[in-house]
Amino acid sequence: MIQGWLLLLVSLLYVGLLFVVAYAGDRRPLYPRQPRLRPIVYSLALAVYCSSWTFYGAVGTAARDGLAYLPIYLGPILLYVFGFGLLRRLVQVVRQRNITSIADFIGARFGKSHGLAALVAVIAVIAVVPYIALQFKAVAMSYGVLGGAAFGAVKAGGIDSAMWCAVLLALFAILFGTRSIDATEHHHGLMLAIALESLIKLLAFVALAGYALWRGPGLLGTVQPPVVQLSHGLTPGFMAQTMLAFCAMFCLPRQFQIGMVECEDASDLSRARWMVPLYLVIVSLAVLPIVAAGAHMPLVRDGAADAWVLTLPLSHGDRGMALLAFVGGFSAATGMVIVAAVALSTMISNDLVMPALLRIRRLRLEHRSDLSQLVLGVRRIAIILLAAMAYAYYRVAANAENLAATGLLAFAAVAQFAPALVAAIYWRGASRRGVVVGLAGGFIVWVYTLLLPALIRSDQWLQQGPFGWDWLRPQALFHLSGWEPVMHGTFWSLLVNIGCLVFVSLRFRPSLEERLHAAVFMDADPASRGGAGDWRGRVVAADLRTIAERIVGERSSARAFEEYGHRLGKPLLPGTAADRALIQFTERLLASAVGAANARRILISALSGSGLDLAESMALLDEASQELRFNRELLSTTLENVSQGISVVDAGMRLVAWNRRYLELFDYPDGMVYVGVPVAELIRWNAELGECGPGEVDGHVAKRIDYMRAGSSHLFQRIRPDGSVIEMRGRALPGGGYVTTYTDVTAYKNAEQALMEANETLELRVEQRTAELSEALVATAQARRAAEAANISKTRFLAAASHDLLQPLNAARLFTSALRQHPGLDSEAEQLAERIDASFRAAEDLLDALLDTSRLDTGSYRPDVSGFALADLFDSLKAQFAVVAEQRGLRLRVVPTRLAVRSDPQLLRRILQNFLSNALRYTRHGGVLLGARRFGDQVRIEVWDTGPGIPPEQRARIFDEFQRLEQPSPWGEKGLGLGLSICDRLAGILGHRLDLDSRVQHGSRFAVSVPRNESVPMRRRRVARSGPDTQLPLTVLCLDNDESILDGMRALLGRWGIDCRTAVDVDQARAELRRGPIDLILADYHLANDVDGLQALQQLRDAVMQLPPAAIITADGSSELKQRARALGYPLLHKPVKPAALRALLAAPLRGQH
Repeated sequence: MIQGWLLLLVSLLYVGLLFVVAYAGDRRPLYPRQPRLRPIVYSLALAVYCSSWTFYGAVGTAARDGLAYLPIYLGPILLYVFGFGLLRRLVQVVRQRNITSIADFIGARFGKSHGLAALVAVIAVIAVVPYIALQFKAVAMSYGVLGGAAFGAVKAGGIDSAMWCAVLLALFAILFGTRSIDATEHHHGLMLAIALESLIKLLAFVALAGYALWRGPGLLGTVQPPVVQLSHGLTPGFMAQTMLAFCAMFCLPRQFQIGMVECEDASDLSRARWMVPLYLVIVSLAVLPIVAAGAHMPLVRDGAADAWVLTLPLSHGDRGMALLAFVGGFSAATGMVIVAAVALSTMISNDLVMPALLRIRRLRLEHRSDLSQLVLGVRRIAIILLAAMAYAYYRVAANAENLAATGLLAFAAVAQFAPALVAAIYWRGASRRGVVVGLAGGFIVWVYTLLLPALIRSDQWLQQGPFGWDWLRPQALFHLSGWEPVMHGTFWSLLVNIGCLVFVSLRFRPSLEERLHAAVFMDADPASRGGAGDWRGRVVAADLRTIAERIVGERSSARAFEEYGHRLGKPLLPGTAADRALIQFTERLLASAVGAANARRILISALSGSGLDLAESMALLDEASQELRFNRELLSTTLENVSQGISVVDAGMRLVAWNRRYLELFDYPDGMVYVGVPVAELIRWNAELGECGPGEVDGHVAKRIDYMRAGSSHLFQRIRPDGSVIEMRGRALPGGGYVTTYTDVTAYKNAEQALMEANETLELRVEQRTAELSEALVATAQARRAAEAANISKTRFLAAASHDLLQPLNAARLFTSALRQHPGLDSEAEQLAERIDASFRAAEDLLDALLDTSRLDTGSYRPDVSGFALADLFDSLKAQFAVVAEQRGLRLRVVPTRLAVRSDPQLLRRILQNFLSNALRYTRHGGVLLGARRFGDQVRIEVWDTGPGIPPEQRARIFDEFQRLEQPSPWGEKGLGLGLSICDRLAGILGHRLDLDSRVQHGSRFAVSVPRNESVPMRRRRVARSGPDTQLPLTVLCLDNDESILDGMRALLGRWGIDCRTAVDVDQARAELRRGPIDLILADYHLANDVDGLQALQQLRDAVMQLPPAAIITADGSSELKQRARALGYPLLHKPVKPAALRALLAAPLRGQH
């Protein structure tokens, strides 16, 4: 035995060492001098997870149940190996949003809800108090075992070892965990002390394992029973405990504090990814020799299993090793208590006490100049109360349980945070209501099934249930018996939690504010947007600095604003008008001290006092309004070039989009129209000018607002005071909002009026009537021709604009293709390049649809009908869509066929591509079938799917332009509504008939009937293509007047080992041909100086003896160009050039050119 005074002295010296280390770490930060040590300290501090449970309890569990001790180590290892992306995302969000605790994280994500943050704080306190009590119990046990006292006995004077441990650790947490009000300020001294503790307990445990190998049965005996009992292997309880440990590594408040809040650089996680698992593997292996040695010694085996770490050296009379074991266990307990106290005190202060104090108007806290000392005082009192509650729980309940049971109880409680955390960063549809109900429901079940049985030890209640209802037995709920209590409670609590979260979120969709915060948490770091609204000038930098000084203190506020001005590159003067970025910076500064929810409330109150109303304050503090996800430049071009005026309002009846024609029609004053202006203000302006006709202004406004809110479609014409006539068409948008088009129909109305007047005088002047009618017919014909000419001009303009857009898109595709084939790319850069290329492909599909519409309008398509086998077409379609179907878990089945048809293979392929694309877009489960049937002299090619089906009332209009199903795609795809319209037009050109058959909730069948060809042509043989890494020893001359295209071709072809020469005109091309032999010429069709690619090749042919093989690259899909190129023997490549098609052209020999 060891004297009690010696144990007390060792404890005091150890805590004193921690004081010295923490004090030195705060006074002289280590990282500026030794930056390489930061990730090591961070990784070791994460080992605070290994509390006294892992030091004492793991050995006890292994002695009793064999492999059942492994889950507490296995869970975190699996998290760092397979769930590293989750940890990295949590760290990124915490750093970006200045999150102070796990309660602040969940509350800020779901609408910055203060009530939700308070609920999380209450659950965390109730869950962690038993865990802190476990540490006190471990210290009391170690003191009792080594000092010879009875287990857990109270010492003389009423103060036991757990009591003085609680006092010392509370004092340490107060001194080094609450020195600053900024909860996101990194505690360098505390982190250094925790890292030292982790290192000491690891060395102590490894030393004990070595001692056990020396004193015990040796290495061979360590791997023999009873330690490794295969019967206690992967049981359901084992899996449940592994899952709890997995969740605890990021759900425990202390792990969230160390792993996320204290992480100074996201790159430190990369070091922790292998250091933490290595730490846990070493500790888990060290358990085995200790248990093996204890099992072979009666003096150890007959004692409490949790105390084997201490009794093993005592049985050999080795007091030095026993003291080392005591220091290791004491270190494991103190590290956990200190960090948990700091994390919980921040939550209690920010989410429970301070909000309650701010609501008490009598305290007039909003008028106090400095709240920093009050906040620090609340946190320090919270630490003292936490230590007292944990000690009380230890005295009341924990004495009758082993260490593992108490630890699992806490793990099961904090696991209730896991669904909310995962949903916060991966599910946009999660709502605040769903999280609140889920957390509350899961926590109530945990209390009923786990906490109450631990506190109320009534056999009758446990065996018979409350009021004798045996189906409500806490450990056999709904007659689910035979499970371990922890697994039973975990199953029911998480089932209720997740079920309520999903059901309520689907039932009550997130609000607009919640969706805005979801975008901030789930998307990449959004850039702050400055804005100039009518609030500019009413809020200045001095106002915001005054608010910050009241919360974070004058010194911290001055330093923060000086750093902000330094980043801007200019001093931040007191009278500087505050923009949106400065207000958001102030909010983040306040959030670091009092939490995101409280910071929002304080700033809203302060800004409202500066002359801003609540709506304006909320607008300034929101990160960004919802923006459309498609190409803004293309949308702007389209809107600005239509003859109609267009306006779009959101569900809140605020204007979000318009075009120039809309402003021209109504001639609004400058500054009146802006994003977010209430549409009621614009209607009122028009009504006051008489634009809405006779009647009261308020009546006109209310009538039109009611129409839009109800989603009612409308069509009416308005005669304006100047005599012009405006036709207005309004229609509701899916998901809320309203779009209105305004068309000037004055010319049509004048013509109509003229016809009416002519009809009235028809009986009086027959001759005049005939003449006037003739003139009207001529005018009508001219108007029709003018309209047709305007339509053709519009279509050609759209085609030309699309061609111009294809030029930079083609260059971009070439650059991204070259980038993706760069051998030095890491995985993250490769993924980014793939996403960029996918975005370009989406833009390419959009432009292809516009070009197809343009060509169909102008009649540019000339079918090239021939006989061919359907098998070749089916094989290519299967290869194209098989990957998409597999990614979505759908089955794409292509029925083999030997039929042949007569059609244009390219146009028929476009029709079937659109059928298959739509089928895969709207099908969630099941599959898609492509096949062909013979019906007389016709072949009907059919595409079947198991999608939602098409209602009868929508079947006729889905073949119209810009018409889509009202039901959204389950895969998030958004089409333009042009695909089926193009199919209908192509079928008309080819003379084919389209069929549609559909059943709602069962699926749809699209079909096209094609003439059958009697003879079956030979199927084309597939030619093996060179791989992307195969080098092509060629010399290629690229002729294009666009330098960016030439740069892209040079980069891409260079990756393939090709010597790429470039020329911008015929003269340079002629010089390159004279400079050396050329294997192939790639010429753009649209060149400068009114010379096209075919003419340029002809000029080069006249200048050299023998022209090398050549190909034309173009965005022109006209039939005339195809015929000219075919006549001259030049193959065509269409922009944007696909790298695979280009490589196939380069790899295949070009024959038939002279």
